[in-house]
Amino acid sequence: AVAHRMPSAPKGQVPCWNSPAERSGNEKVKYLKDLRIYIQLLLAGISIWFIVRLVLFGMMTNILYVIAFFITAAFNLLVYVLMFARHKKRKKLYCRIGKALGIAFSVFLAVMALGMWFMDSFLHGITGTEVVKKDISFIVLEDSPIQSQGDISGDALAAVQQMVTDEDIQELCSEIVNGGGSAPETVPYESLNGQIEALYSGEADAVIINESSRSLIEEQWEDFSSDTRVVVSVSVSREQANISRKTDVTAQPFLVLISGMDAYGSLDQTARSDVNILAAVDPVEAKILLVSIPRDYYVPIMSGNTSIAGRDGSMDKLTHSGLFGAECTVRTLENFFDVEINYYVKVNFSSVIEIVDAIGGITVESDIAFGEFRQGSNECSGEQALAFVRERYAFADGDRQRGRNQMEVIRAIVSKLSDPSLSYDYAALLETVQDSVDMNFSDTEVKSLIQMELARRPAWQVESISVNGEDGNDYSYFYGSDLYVMYPDMDSVEEAKDKISEIMEQ
Repeated sequence: AVAHRMPSAPKGQVPCWNSPAERSGNEKVKYLKDLRIYIQLLLAGISIWFIVRLVLFGMMTNILYVIAFFITAAFNLLVYVLMFARHKKRKKLYCRIGKALGIAFSVFLAVMALGMWFMDSFLHGITGTEVVKKDISFIVLEDSPIQSQGDISGDALAAVQQMVTDEDIQELCSEIVNGGGSAPETVPYESLNGQIEALYSGEADAVIINESSRSLIEEQWEDFSSDTRVVVSVSVSREQANISRKTDVTAQPFLVLISGMDAYGSLDQTARSDVNILAAVDPVEAKILLVSIPRDYYVPIMSGNTSIAGRDGSMDKLTHSGLFGAECTVRTLENFFDVEINYYVKVNFSSVIEIVDAIGGITVESDIAFGEFRQGSNECSGEQALAFVRERYAFADGDRQRGRNQMEVIRAIVSKLSDPSLSYDYAALLETVQDSVDMNFSDTEVKSLIQMELARRPAWQVESISVNGEDGNDYSYFYGSDLYVMYPDMDSVEEAKDKISEIMEQ
Protein backbone atom coordinates (compact mmCIF):
# COMPACT_ATOMS: atom_id res chain seq x y z
CA ALA A 1 0.00 0.00 0.00
CA VAL A 2 1.20 3.45 -0.86
CA ALA A 3 1.02 5.88 2.00
CA HIS A 4 -0.78 9.13 1.12
CA ARG A 5 0.77 12.22 2.57
CA MET A 6 -0.36 15.81 2.47
CA PRO A 7 1.76 17.84 0.05
CA SER A 8 4.41 19.94 1.62
CA ALA A 9 4.23 23.70 1.44
CA PRO A 10 6.97 25.51 -0.43
CA LYS A 11 9.92 26.41 1.70
CA GLY A 12 9.30 29.55 3.78
CA GLN A 13 5.47 29.45 3.39
CA VAL A 14 2.73 28.41 5.83
CA PRO A 15 0.65 25.40 4.72
CA CYS A 16 -2.67 26.53 3.09
CA TRP A 17 -4.99 23.78 4.29
CA ASN A 18 -7.35 24.32 7.26
CA SER A 19 -7.88 22.23 10.31
CA PRO A 20 -11.47 21.07 11.14
CA ALA A 21 -11.73 23.84 13.77
CA GLU A 22 -10.64 26.45 11.23
CA ARG A 23 -13.11 25.18 8.64
CA SER A 24 -15.90 25.35 11.25
CA GLY A 25 -14.98 28.94 12.09
CA ASN A 26 -15.02 29.93 8.43
CA GLU A 27 -18.45 28.38 7.99
CA LYS A 28 -19.78 30.39 10.96
CA VAL A 29 -18.43 33.63 9.51
CA LYS A 30 -19.98 32.78 6.15
CA TYR A 31 -23.28 31.97 7.89
CA LEU A 32 -23.30 35.28 9.77
CA LYS A 33 -22.68 37.18 6.54
CA ASP A 34 -25.60 35.50 4.78
CA LEU A 35 -28.28 38.15 4.14
CA ARG A 36 -30.92 35.42 3.83
CA ILE A 37 -30.63 34.63 7.53
CA TYR A 38 -31.38 38.21 8.56
CA ILE A 39 -34.31 38.52 6.17
CA GLN A 40 -35.79 35.31 7.56
CA LEU A 41 -35.29 36.47 11.17
CA LEU A 42 -36.78 39.89 10.35
CA LEU A 43 -39.82 38.33 8.73
CA ALA A 44 -40.35 35.88 11.61
CA GLY A 45 -40.04 38.63 14.24
CA ILE A 46 -42.43 41.01 12.50
CA SER A 47 -44.86 38.14 11.84
CA ILE A 48 -44.99 37.36 15.56
CA TRP A 49 -45.47 41.06 16.40
CA PHE A 50 -48.26 41.30 13.79
CA ILE A 51 -50.13 38.28 15.18
CA VAL A 52 -49.85 39.60 18.75
CA ARG A 53 -51.14 43.04 17.73
CA LEU A 54 -53.94 41.42 15.72
CA VAL A 55 -55.12 39.46 18.74
CA LEU A 56 -54.87 42.51 21.02
CA PHE A 57 -56.76 44.57 18.44
CA GLY A 58 -59.77 42.32 18.94
CA MET A 59 -61.79 43.13 15.82
CA MET A 60 -61.86 39.64 14.21
CA THR A 61 -63.59 36.34 14.84
CA ASN A 62 -61.66 33.28 16.02
CA ILE A 63 -61.76 31.65 12.59
CA LEU A 64 -60.28 34.78 11.01
CA TYR A 65 -57.46 34.77 13.56
CA VAL A 66 -56.67 31.15 12.60
CA ILE A 67 -56.73 32.03 8.89
CA ALA A 68 -54.46 35.04 9.47
CA PHE A 69 -52.02 32.85 11.43
CA PHE A 70 -51.80 30.19 8.72
CA ILE A 71 -51.44 32.73 5.91
CA THR A 72 -48.59 34.44 7.79
CA ALA A 73 -46.91 31.10 8.52
CA ALA A 74 -47.31 30.02 4.87
CA PHE A 75 -45.60 33.20 3.64
CA ASN A 76 -42.73 32.62 6.07
CA LEU A 77 -42.32 29.06 4.75
CA LEU A 78 -42.52 30.19 1.11
CA VAL A 79 -39.81 32.80 1.63
CA TYR A 80 -37.58 30.22 3.34
CA VAL A 81 -38.02 27.67 0.53
CA LEU A 82 -37.29 30.25 -2.16
CA MET A 83 -34.19 31.68 -0.48
CA PHE A 84 -32.68 28.31 0.38
CA ALA A 85 -33.75 26.47 -2.81
CA ARG A 86 -31.56 23.47 -3.82
CA HIS A 87 -32.29 23.73 -7.55
CA LYS A 88 -28.88 24.47 -9.12
CA LYS A 89 -30.02 26.11 -12.36
CA ARG A 90 -32.44 28.63 -10.85
CA LYS A 91 -31.07 28.86 -7.37
CA LYS A 92 -30.01 32.52 -7.68
CA LEU A 93 -33.34 33.55 -9.25
CA TYR A 94 -35.36 31.82 -6.55
CA CYS A 95 -33.14 33.33 -3.89
CA ARG A 96 -33.67 36.86 -5.23
CA ILE A 97 -37.43 36.34 -5.39
CA GLY A 98 -37.41 35.01 -1.82
CA LYS A 99 -35.43 38.00 -0.56
CA ALA A 100 -37.74 40.46 -2.31
CA LEU A 101 -40.86 38.73 -0.98
CA GLY A 102 -39.39 38.53 2.52
CA ILE A 103 -38.62 42.23 2.65
CA ALA A 104 -41.93 43.25 1.04
CA PHE A 105 -44.02 41.05 3.34
CA SER A 106 -42.08 42.29 6.40
CA VAL A 107 -42.84 45.90 5.44
CA PHE A 108 -46.51 45.07 4.85
CA LEU A 109 -46.93 43.34 8.22
CA ALA A 110 -45.05 46.14 10.00
CA VAL A 111 -47.35 48.77 8.49
CA MET A 112 -50.43 46.75 9.47
CA ALA A 113 -49.14 46.26 13.03
CA LEU A 114 -48.33 49.97 13.34
CA GLY A 115 -51.80 50.83 12.07
CA MET A 116 -53.40 48.66 14.75
CA TRP A 117 -51.13 50.17 17.41
CA PHE A 118 -52.13 53.66 16.22
CA MET A 119 -55.83 52.73 16.38
CA ASP A 120 -55.45 51.32 19.90
CA SER A 121 -53.67 54.50 21.01
CA PHE A 122 -56.40 56.62 19.41
CA LEU A 123 -59.18 54.68 21.14
CA HIS A 124 -57.37 54.82 24.45
CA GLY A 125 -57.17 58.59 24.06
CA ILE A 126 -60.93 59.15 23.68
CA THR A 127 -62.40 56.40 25.89
CA GLY A 128 -62.33 55.36 29.52
CA THR A 129 -62.63 57.14 32.85
CA GLU A 130 -63.17 60.88 32.59
CA VAL A 131 -60.54 63.17 34.01
CA VAL A 132 -61.91 66.62 34.77
CA LYS A 133 -59.46 69.52 34.88
CA LYS A 134 -60.21 72.79 36.61
CA ASP A 135 -58.30 76.06 36.83
CA ILE A 136 -58.78 77.52 40.32
CA SER A 137 -57.90 81.23 40.59
CA PHE A 138 -57.31 83.74 43.37
CA ILE A 139 -58.75 87.00 42.00
CA VAL A 140 -58.66 90.58 43.33
CA LEU A 141 -59.97 93.93 42.09
CA GLU A 142 -57.69 95.79 39.70
CA ASP A 143 -56.78 98.44 42.30
CA SER A 144 -56.08 95.93 45.09
CA PRO A 145 -52.72 96.28 46.94
CA ILE A 146 -52.25 92.53 46.53
CA GLN A 147 -49.96 92.41 43.51
CA SER A 148 -48.34 88.97 43.80
CA GLN A 149 -48.48 85.71 45.73
CA GLY A 150 -46.07 87.12 48.32
CA ASP A 151 -48.57 89.88 49.17
CA ILE A 152 -51.27 87.39 50.19
CA SER A 153 -51.43 87.21 53.98
CA GLY A 154 -53.37 85.11 56.44
CA ASP A 155 -55.52 88.17 57.20
CA ALA A 156 -56.82 88.40 53.61
CA LEU A 157 -60.46 87.38 53.28
CA ALA A 158 -61.24 85.27 50.19
CA ALA A 159 -64.86 84.58 49.27
CA VAL A 160 -65.45 80.99 48.15
CA GLN A 161 -68.54 79.42 46.62
CA GLN A 162 -69.64 75.78 46.50
CA MET A 163 -68.28 75.18 42.99
CA VAL A 164 -64.79 75.19 44.54
CA THR A 165 -64.14 72.20 46.81
CA ASP A 166 -61.99 72.02 49.93
CA GLU A 167 -59.42 69.97 47.97
CA ASP A 168 -59.24 72.69 45.32
CA ILE A 169 -58.72 75.37 47.97
CA GLN A 170 -55.95 73.35 49.62
CA GLU A 171 -54.07 73.02 46.32
CA LEU A 172 -54.41 76.75 45.64
CA CYS A 173 -53.21 77.62 49.15
CA SER A 174 -50.20 75.33 48.74
CA GLU A 175 -49.31 77.22 45.56
CA ILE A 176 -49.66 80.53 47.40
CA VAL A 177 -47.38 79.36 50.23
CA ASN A 178 -44.82 78.06 47.74
CA GLY A 179 -44.82 81.52 46.16
CA GLY A 180 -43.96 83.24 49.43
CA GLY A 181 -47.44 84.13 50.67
CA SER A 182 -49.70 82.81 53.41
CA ALA A 183 -52.93 80.88 53.10
CA PRO A 184 -55.82 83.39 53.22
CA GLU A 185 -58.88 83.10 55.41
CA THR A 186 -61.76 81.74 53.34
CA VAL A 187 -65.38 82.82 53.77
CA PRO A 188 -68.04 80.47 52.27
CA TYR A 189 -70.86 81.92 50.16
CA GLU A 190 -73.89 79.94 49.07
CA SER A 191 -74.16 81.59 45.67
CA LEU A 192 -71.78 82.72 42.95
CA ASN A 193 -73.62 86.03 42.74
CA GLY A 194 -73.17 86.66 46.49
CA GLN A 195 -69.46 85.87 46.20
CA ILE A 196 -68.92 88.44 43.43
CA GLU A 197 -70.99 91.07 45.25
CA ALA A 198 -68.76 90.58 48.31
CA LEU A 199 -65.68 91.35 46.19
CA TYR A 200 -67.12 94.51 44.63
CA SER A 201 -68.50 95.81 47.95
CA GLY A 202 -65.18 95.32 49.76
CA GLU A 203 -66.66 92.72 52.09
CA ALA A 204 -63.98 90.33 50.76
CA ASP A 205 -60.44 91.08 49.62
CA ALA A 206 -60.52 88.42 46.94
CA VAL A 207 -62.57 85.62 45.44
CA ILE A 208 -61.52 82.06 44.68
CA ILE A 209 -63.34 80.74 41.60
CA ASN A 210 -63.32 77.87 39.17
CA GLU A 211 -62.43 79.57 35.86
CA SER A 212 -65.17 77.60 34.10
CA SER A 213 -67.68 79.82 35.94
CA ARG A 214 -66.17 83.05 34.52
CA SER A 215 -68.54 83.08 31.53
CA LEU A 216 -71.48 82.65 33.92
CA ILE A 217 -70.24 85.56 36.06
CA GLU A 218 -69.86 87.80 32.99
CA GLU A 219 -73.49 87.27 32.01
CA GLN A 220 -74.40 89.46 35.00
CA TRP A 221 -71.11 91.34 35.60
CA GLU A 222 -70.02 92.25 32.07
CA ASP A 223 -66.85 94.10 33.14
CA PHE A 224 -65.68 91.45 35.60
CA SER A 225 -62.54 90.48 33.62
CA SER A 226 -61.42 94.10 33.14
CA ASP A 227 -62.26 95.06 36.75
CA THR A 228 -60.19 92.25 38.27
CA ARG A 229 -56.78 90.56 38.19
CA VAL A 230 -55.73 86.92 38.63
CA VAL A 231 -52.97 86.89 41.24
CA VAL A 232 -52.37 83.14 41.22
CA SER A 233 -54.00 80.16 39.51
CA VAL A 234 -53.52 76.42 39.81
CA SER A 235 -54.72 73.60 37.55
CA VAL A 236 -56.18 70.59 39.34
CA SER A 237 -57.34 67.24 37.95
CA ARG A 238 -60.06 65.03 39.37
CA GLU A 239 -61.08 61.61 38.12
CA GLN A 240 -64.78 60.93 37.84
CA ALA A 241 -66.19 57.42 37.89
CA ASN A 242 -66.99 55.74 34.60
CA ILE A 243 -70.77 55.69 34.74
CA SER A 244 -71.34 53.83 31.47
CA ARG A 245 -73.99 51.10 31.41
CA LYS A 246 -72.48 48.37 29.26
CA THR A 247 -74.40 46.68 26.48
CA ASP A 248 -73.75 44.89 23.18
CA VAL A 249 -73.59 47.99 20.99
CA THR A 250 -73.91 45.97 17.76
CA ALA A 251 -76.97 43.95 18.80
CA GLN A 252 -78.83 45.92 21.48
CA PRO A 253 -80.28 49.47 21.46
CA PHE A 254 -78.40 51.99 23.57
CA LEU A 255 -78.85 55.59 24.73
CA VAL A 256 -76.12 58.21 24.39
CA LEU A 257 -75.88 61.75 25.72
CA ILE A 258 -74.22 64.10 23.23
CA SER A 259 -72.94 67.01 25.29
CA GLY A 260 -71.58 70.11 23.58
CA MET A 261 -69.49 72.44 25.74
CA ASP A 262 -69.51 76.22 25.21
CA ALA A 263 -65.73 76.48 24.98
CA TYR A 264 -62.78 76.05 22.64
CA GLY A 265 -59.68 74.00 23.28
CA SER A 266 -59.24 71.02 25.60
CA LEU A 267 -62.22 68.80 26.30
CA ASP A 268 -61.06 67.90 29.79
CA GLN A 269 -61.80 71.43 31.00
CA THR A 270 -65.25 71.81 32.55
CA ALA A 271 -67.67 74.22 30.87
CA ARG A 272 -71.38 74.80 30.53
CA SER A 273 -73.23 72.17 28.52
CA ASP A 274 -74.79 74.21 25.73
CA VAL A 275 -75.77 71.24 23.57
CA ASN A 276 -77.73 68.43 25.19
CA ILE A 277 -78.99 65.73 22.85
CA LEU A 278 -80.14 62.23 23.75
CA ALA A 279 -79.42 59.79 20.93
CA ALA A 280 -81.33 56.48 21.05
CA VAL A 281 -79.51 54.08 18.71
CA ASP A 282 -80.88 50.79 17.35
CA PRO A 283 -77.90 49.12 15.59
CA VAL A 284 -79.96 46.23 14.21
CA GLU A 285 -82.58 48.37 12.44
CA ALA A 286 -80.03 51.16 11.76
CA LYS A 287 -82.24 53.79 13.42
CA ILE A 288 -81.18 56.85 15.42
CA LEU A 289 -83.58 59.07 17.36
CA LEU A 290 -82.17 62.47 18.37
CA VAL A 291 -83.94 64.33 21.19
CA SER A 292 -82.80 67.92 21.69
CA ILE A 293 -83.15 69.43 25.19
CA PRO A 294 -82.84 73.26 25.48
CA ARG A 295 -79.82 74.46 27.44
CA ASP A 296 -81.99 76.63 29.73
CA TYR A 297 -84.41 73.85 30.73
CA TYR A 298 -85.21 74.37 34.42
CA VAL A 299 -84.60 70.97 36.01
CA PRO A 300 -83.43 69.38 39.28
CA ILE A 301 -79.63 69.08 39.13
CA MET A 302 -78.44 65.67 40.34
CA SER A 303 -74.83 65.73 41.45
CA GLY A 304 -74.49 62.13 42.55
CA ASN A 305 -70.83 61.52 43.36
CA THR A 306 -69.52 64.67 41.70
CA SER A 307 -67.78 67.42 43.59
CA ILE A 308 -70.87 69.65 43.85
CA ALA A 309 -71.42 70.83 47.40
CA GLY A 310 -75.08 71.53 46.72
CA ARG A 311 -77.80 69.03 47.48
CA ASP A 312 -79.35 66.79 44.84
CA GLY A 313 -82.55 68.19 43.40
CA SER A 314 -81.46 71.84 43.48
CA MET A 315 -83.29 73.63 40.66
CA ASP A 316 -81.20 75.25 37.96
CA LYS A 317 -80.62 75.52 34.23
CA LEU A 318 -79.50 72.29 32.58
CA THR A 319 -76.48 74.02 31.03
CA HIS A 320 -74.96 74.61 34.49
CA SER A 321 -74.67 70.85 35.09
CA GLY A 322 -71.78 70.80 32.61
CA LEU A 323 -69.70 72.91 35.01
CA PHE A 324 -69.27 69.76 37.11
CA GLY A 325 -68.49 67.29 34.33
CA ALA A 326 -70.48 64.98 32.09
CA GLU A 327 -71.37 62.74 35.04
CA CYS A 328 -73.58 65.46 36.51
CA THR A 329 -75.39 66.10 33.20
CA VAL A 330 -75.96 62.35 32.72
CA ARG A 331 -77.45 61.93 36.21
CA THR A 332 -79.62 65.02 35.79
CA LEU A 333 -81.15 63.83 32.49
CA GLU A 334 -81.56 60.25 33.72
CA ASN A 335 -83.58 61.60 36.63
CA PHE A 336 -85.65 63.99 34.52
CA PHE A 337 -86.50 61.60 31.67
CA ASP A 338 -86.63 58.48 33.84
CA VAL A 339 -84.20 56.63 31.54
CA GLU A 340 -80.84 54.91 31.83
CA ILE A 341 -78.15 56.55 29.70
CA ASN A 342 -75.57 54.03 28.54
CA TYR A 343 -72.83 56.37 27.36
CA TYR A 344 -71.91 59.98 26.74
CA VAL A 345 -69.97 61.74 23.97
CA LYS A 346 -68.54 65.16 24.72
CA VAL A 347 -67.51 67.75 22.12
CA ASN A 348 -66.90 71.50 22.08
CA PHE A 349 -66.66 74.38 19.58
CA SER A 350 -63.25 73.24 18.33
CA SER A 351 -64.62 69.72 17.78
CA VAL A 352 -67.30 70.86 15.33
CA ILE A 353 -64.83 72.82 13.21
CA GLU A 354 -62.20 70.07 13.09
CA ILE A 355 -64.52 67.12 12.44
CA VAL A 356 -66.50 68.82 9.67
CA ASP A 357 -63.31 69.99 7.96
CA ALA A 358 -61.78 66.50 8.29
CA ILE A 359 -64.63 64.95 6.26
CA GLY A 360 -64.53 67.66 3.62
CA GLY A 361 -67.54 69.70 4.76
CA ILE A 362 -71.22 68.83 5.09
CA THR A 363 -74.56 69.77 3.54
CA VAL A 364 -77.18 71.02 5.99
CA GLU A 365 -80.85 71.70 5.39
CA SER A 366 -82.05 74.93 6.97
CA ASP A 367 -85.74 75.45 7.82
CA ILE A 368 -85.37 79.21 7.45
CA ALA A 369 -82.97 81.76 6.00
CA PHE A 370 -80.69 83.58 8.46
CA GLY A 371 -77.28 85.22 8.30
CA GLU A 372 -75.27 83.64 5.50
CA PHE A 373 -77.58 80.62 5.31
CA ARG A 374 -80.46 80.31 2.88
CA GLN A 375 -83.58 78.22 3.32
CA GLY A 376 -82.87 74.76 1.95
CA SER A 377 -79.48 73.17 1.27
CA ASN A 378 -76.26 74.82 2.43
CA GLU A 379 -72.68 73.61 1.94
CA CYS A 380 -70.76 74.19 5.16
CA SER A 381 -67.12 74.22 6.19
CA GLY A 382 -66.21 73.66 9.83
CA GLU A 383 -66.47 77.36 10.72
CA GLN A 384 -69.80 77.66 8.90
CA ALA A 385 -71.17 74.55 10.62
CA LEU A 386 -70.25 76.05 14.01
CA ALA A 387 -72.00 79.30 13.08
CA PHE A 388 -75.05 77.28 12.02
CA VAL A 389 -75.34 75.49 15.39
CA ARG A 390 -74.53 78.49 17.61
CA GLU A 391 -77.00 81.07 16.32
CA ARG A 392 -80.17 81.57 18.37
CA TYR A 393 -80.87 85.31 18.53
CA ALA A 394 -81.88 85.44 14.85
CA PHE A 395 -84.84 83.13 15.48
CA ALA A 396 -88.25 83.92 16.88
CA ASP A 397 -88.09 80.38 18.26
CA GLY A 398 -84.72 81.11 19.90
CA ASP A 399 -82.99 78.15 21.49
CA ARG A 400 -85.58 75.71 20.14
CA GLN A 401 -84.51 76.42 16.55
CA ARG A 402 -80.87 76.22 17.58
CA GLY A 403 -81.52 72.74 18.96
CA ARG A 404 -83.04 71.69 15.65
CA ASN A 405 -80.00 73.07 13.81
CA GLN A 406 -77.66 71.17 16.11
CA MET A 407 -79.43 67.91 15.31
CA GLU A 408 -79.31 68.74 11.60
CA VAL A 409 -75.51 69.04 11.76
CA ILE A 410 -75.30 65.66 13.49
CA ARG A 411 -77.54 64.15 10.82
CA ALA A 412 -75.38 65.66 8.09
CA ILE A 413 -72.18 64.28 9.61
CA VAL A 414 -73.67 60.78 9.98
CA SER A 415 -74.97 60.92 6.40
CA LYS A 416 -71.58 62.00 5.04
CA LEU A 417 -69.68 59.29 6.93
CA SER A 418 -72.18 56.59 5.88
CA ASP A 419 -71.98 57.35 2.15
CA PRO A 420 -70.15 54.33 0.61
CA SER A 421 -69.32 56.32 -2.52
CA LEU A 422 -67.09 58.70 -0.58
CA SER A 423 -63.59 58.06 0.73
CA TYR A 424 -61.60 59.89 3.39
CA ASP A 425 -58.11 60.21 4.74
CA TYR A 426 -59.02 57.97 7.67
CA ALA A 427 -55.67 58.51 9.42
CA ALA A 428 -56.25 62.27 9.41
CA LEU A 429 -59.89 61.80 10.44
CA LEU A 430 -58.94 59.59 13.39
CA GLU A 431 -56.26 62.05 14.47
CA THR A 432 -58.84 64.83 14.37
CA VAL A 433 -61.41 62.85 16.35
CA GLN A 434 -58.80 61.94 18.97
CA ASP A 435 -58.35 65.63 19.80
CA SER A 436 -62.00 66.55 19.38
CA VAL A 437 -64.10 63.91 21.15
CA ASP A 438 -64.25 62.48 24.65
CA MET A 439 -66.48 59.54 25.53
CA ASN A 440 -66.98 56.74 28.04
CA PHE A 441 -67.41 53.93 25.52
CA SER A 442 -64.78 51.24 26.04
CA ASP A 443 -62.11 50.51 23.41
CA THR A 444 -63.82 47.20 22.61
CA GLU A 445 -67.22 48.82 22.12
CA VAL A 446 -65.86 51.43 19.72
CA LYS A 447 -64.02 48.71 17.77
CA SER A 448 -67.25 46.71 17.52
CA LEU A 449 -69.09 49.74 16.15
CA ILE A 450 -66.35 50.41 13.60
CA GLN A 451 -66.32 46.75 12.57
CA MET A 452 -70.11 46.80 12.17
CA GLU A 453 -70.01 50.00 10.10
CA LEU A 454 -67.32 48.66 7.76
CA ALA A 455 -69.01 45.27 7.37
CA ARG A 456 -72.63 46.35 6.96
CA ARG A 457 -72.39 49.99 5.77
CA PRO A 458 -75.94 50.52 7.12
CA ALA A 459 -78.09 53.32 5.74
CA TRP A 460 -78.88 55.01 9.05
CA GLN A 461 -82.37 56.47 9.44
CA VAL A 462 -82.12 59.59 11.62
CA GLU A 463 -85.22 61.11 13.25
CA SER A 464 -85.00 64.39 15.17
CA ILE A 465 -87.42 65.79 17.75
CA SER A 466 -87.22 68.53 20.40
CA VAL A 467 -88.80 68.97 23.79
CA ASN A 468 -90.42 72.34 24.30
CA GLY A 469 -91.03 74.80 27.10
CA GLU A 470 -92.15 78.23 28.23
CA ASP A 471 -89.85 81.20 28.76
CA GLY A 472 -89.49 82.58 32.27
CA ASN A 473 -87.18 83.79 35.04
CA ASP A 474 -86.38 81.79 38.15
CA TYR A 475 -83.82 81.24 40.87
CA SER A 476 -80.53 79.62 39.80
CA TYR A 477 -79.24 77.59 42.74
CA PHE A 478 -75.62 77.77 41.65
CA TYR A 479 -75.67 81.42 40.62
CA GLY A 480 -77.76 82.65 43.54
CA SER A 481 -80.23 84.94 41.77
CA ASP A 482 -82.97 84.87 39.13
CA LEU A 483 -81.90 84.08 35.57
CA TYR A 484 -83.67 83.39 32.30
CA VAL A 485 -84.94 79.80 32.28
CA MET A 486 -87.25 77.60 30.23
CA TYR A 487 -89.99 75.77 32.09
CA PRO A 488 -90.41 72.29 30.56
CA ASP A 489 -93.53 71.47 28.56
CA MET A 490 -94.23 68.08 30.14
CA ASP A 491 -96.43 66.97 27.22
CA SER A 492 -93.45 67.25 24.86
CA VAL A 493 -91.27 65.51 27.46
CA GLU A 494 -93.70 62.58 27.70
CA GLU A 495 -93.81 62.33 23.89
CA ALA A 496 -90.03 62.19 23.80
CA LYS A 497 -89.96 59.51 26.50
CA ASP A 498 -92.41 57.40 24.49
CA LYS A 499 -90.29 57.67 21.34
CA ILE A 500 -87.14 56.77 23.25
CA SER A 501 -88.94 53.70 24.63
CA GLU A 502 -89.95 52.64 21.12
CA ILE A 503 -86.28 52.49 20.12
CA MET A 504 -84.93 51.04 23.37
CA GLU A 505 -87.51 48.26 23.66
CA GLN A 506 -87.10 46.86 20.14
